[in-house]
Amino acid sequence: MEELINEAKNGDEEAFTKVIITLEKDLYRIARMRFSSEDDICEVVQQTIISSFYNIKKLKNVAYFKTWIIKILLNKCNKFYTSKIKNGALVEYNDDNLKNIYEKNEFDTINSELDFDALIKNFNYKERITLILYYVENLTTKEIGEILKEPDSTVRNRLARSKIKLKNQLEKRGECYG
Repeated sequence: MEELINEAKNGDEEAFTKVIITLEKDLYRIARMRFSSEDDICEVVQQTIISSFYNIKKLKNVAYFKTWIIKILLNKCNKFYTSKIKNGALVEYNDDNLKNIYEKNEFDTINSELDFDALIKNFNYKERITLILYYVENLTTKEIGEILKEPDSTVRNRLARSKIKLKNQLEKRGECYG
């Protein structure tokens, strides 16, 4: 992967495309934590891809490409979210929207993902994004802190509180054994 990223940094558009294809499901899933509208999700992912394409030469360390592009995505999400609020065009996140997202989703839908998303849908945005970045994207709390522009200790504390909430959700469903 690092070789492809280096090629992309050197202007190879095909290498960039290959890198994006490997990450598009992750980008989509992260954007879905902020938006329920398929159009909004696709818009911020597209903006992220375009921005990363034009700025990839600024990437200092290719080993941090995934962290770098997720940071771009979250910045795009936050900017787009703010503009949607100002324009009064924000679609609220609810069960019907979640169901529609999965029905329309062209990516693989896995029951465990549905269950996980359903469990955390009522968590606040920072809790949801922290859990997704930690458990799904396998990022460290330090990397999450860099992306969210927060101290590592803040991320660790939020993660610990979110794990407790998650455990409580599982216990309510009778699915926690320890």
